[in-house]
Amino acid sequence: MFGYPFKTIYLKSDQNRNSLHKALLEKTFLSDFNYKNTEKIEKTFYGEVSNQDFKLETISRKQKIANFAHGEIKGVENDMYIVLRIGALEHIRIYALFLATFAICTFFILEGLFVNYKDTYGPEYFDNQLNIVLCILELIFLVMICVKSISFKQSIQPTINFFETFLKAKKIEKHEMPDIFNF
Repeated sequence: MFGYPFKTIYLKSDQNRNSLHKALLEKTFLSDFNYKNTEKIEKTFYGEVSNQDFKLETISRKQKIANFAHGEIKGVENDMYIVLRIGALEHIRIYALFLATFAICTFFILEGLFVNYKDTYGPEYFDNQLNIVLCILELIFLVMICVKSISFKQSIQPTINFFETFLKAKKIEKHEMPDIFNF
């Protein structure tokens, strides 16, 4: 879907749960450390990490990776599967709010052009300052959605490569995951 800045990726690792947890901890500045960075190792993420799931926000400017990553670690022993949801925004509801606002602005612009000014074909539409503000707001939301979408599309593969490298995992398709973990 055009403009949809979210993607789910499936990874398989031969490491155990504790090794994956440790790898995530090495790259993450944890949110419960009261903003104190006591280590000299450069962190890539800020967020929450447990041995079952993680919620990360990218803070590194050196890598071109997705802004947010939420993941679940599933599996047993050395047969681990990671369901990784990456996105340009933290939640889909923020994206839905952008789209709803864009749609409402579009409705009011079209309503103003074709109902109120149908005899004059719209030139007087721009005499009203409120209509100009509405058009500018519409343009801002369109640019925001496009910029987020384009930057996210460019960051998908680098994000996959980054997680494959530091988690020592490989990308798989959803159907390659055992059915017990596909819920």
